[in-house]
This record gives sequence, structure tokens and C-alpha cells, in this order.
Amino acid sequence: MAIDHSSQQQSTDMPSIPLQQKPNELKRKAAALKASLDTSVATHTQPTKHQFSWSELSKMVADKDLGPMGRSEAVQEAYQKAIKRRTKKYGSPDEYIRQRVLHWPPAEKDGDASDGNESSTSTSSMTPPSSPTGPVNPLEIALKQNEFPYSVKPGIEHWLIWSRYPLTDEEWIQKYLEERLPGRDYLFFINPPELRSVPSIHHVQVFTKGKGEVLDEQDIANKRDKETADSSDEA
Repeated sequence: MAIDHSSQQQSTDMPSIPLQQKPNELKRKAAALKASLDTSVATHTQPTKHQFSWSELSKMVADKDLGPMGRSEAVQEAYQKAIKRRTKKYGSPDEYIRQRVLHWPPAEKDGDASDGNESSTSTSSMTPPSSPTGPVNPLEIALKQNEFPYSVKPGIEHWLIWSRYPLTDEEWIQKYLEERLPGRDYLFFINPPELRSVPSIHHVQVFTKGKGEVLDEQDIANKRDKETADSSDEA
């Protein structure tokens, strides 16, 4: 936002904010602007009456043509209402996800450096574990079902991988999903910045279908413990 300094100098009869109130007033205005921007970004997708099939989703992901994806009108309306409630209570939809869904501490504020895609602790130098198979810390990487999914055909589920790390290695993501979606088909992609509704938290979009269960970290830990016990018995 540009500030016209010349008009400030020429106009001497306009009311001004007392000096001691300026920092608080500026913070209030900045918070209001941020909430407005967060809400506008979070609701950027246009609702659709179309339900996307698996073949349509596959083609869009392969072609990186992600713009047409959207929620149904009913889900989009519910999403916008939730965004307003959560922005009012938590300051932004991102902060709601951070605290209530992922159980992370609040993001740092008041001048702490951030590249717009960081969690409450600096993660720019952090990388995912060397192997995505086996349990990972759910406070660092978590697979969660999308509360407000895109409009897809029955039988297709929309999930999200939330992460404190930038997840850009497709092979890593594939191995992570294979471990957690056994016997299921899946597609995954990362939205470009202009399509991210939660821009300050790293996340991967996942579509999956099939009869296999979606395993959480406790399921995987139990599975590996059983495999270890079986191998010990055989030895």
C-alpha cells in the first residue's frame, strides 16, 4: 500500500492519531488487512456443479492444469463461512489449521522472519526424514482428510499431507503414500502459489480411491512392530 507523503505534509487540519496510539493502530490495521487477504486467498476457487471423475483428475494432475478444480456450491459456501469464523477467532485460516488440526504452536509474530511458508519454528534449513516409510512424527508431517473437499465422484476421497518441511521430492511423497494407502490408487500434486488456500503451511493435495484402509502413524508403528516380532521368531 503506497503512502502519499506530500498530502500528509500539506494537510495540517486533518485529525491525527496521538503518537502513543500509532503503534497499536497500525497493528490493528495490519491485522485487519491480513485477515482480509487470508479470506480472499482462501476463497479464490470458484464453486462448480461438476463432479470430477478419476480420469479427469488424472489428466488435470498430469497436465498440471489445476485451475478447473473446485468445491461444490454447498461445500464452498460452508468453507467460506468457516473461514470467516476461524479468521475472527484465530486471526487467519492458516492459524486455525496450525493450532486445531495439526496441534502446532502458534506462528511467530511481530517481526520474526518468515518466507510466507514457515511454521512456528524456522524450517527453512530442515528436510524431511531420509526415509518416509515407517512412522514419522505426526507433529511434523500428517495425512489428514480434507474437511472441505473438491467436488469429486462418489468413492474418491480428498486428503492432504501437512508438513513443517517443504515437500518437493515426488519420489519421497510417493513412498510416503504407498505406506499409508496400501491397496489404494492415489494421485497427488502441490498447488502453485496462486492456488494455495493455506499459503503459510506446506501441504500436498491427495486424491485416493479403493477399499484399503488409510493408515495413520499408530497403525504403521503397530505394523512394523509386528513385522519385527515375526522376523525375530523366524530367526
